Amino acid sequence: MATQRRPAKQARPQLPHERDETPGMTDGVPNERQKQAHRDVSRGVQDTSRAPEADRAYRRLKTKP
Repeated sequence: MATQRRPAKQARPQLPHERDETPGMTDGVPNERQKQAHRDVSRGVQDTSRAPEADRAYRRLKTKP
């Protein structure tokens, strides 16, 4: 059985992607948000984010002379 080491304390806080990639971050137990996301995807629930529309509007505003 292999044991996972926890990273040593660092001088600076980890960035979000560094925390996500840290072995043992969740001790192998998915949190409720992860479980809900899995259930939603499994049921075919679509993303209701307005990000694509907001991105298009932002690009239009930035390209106007």
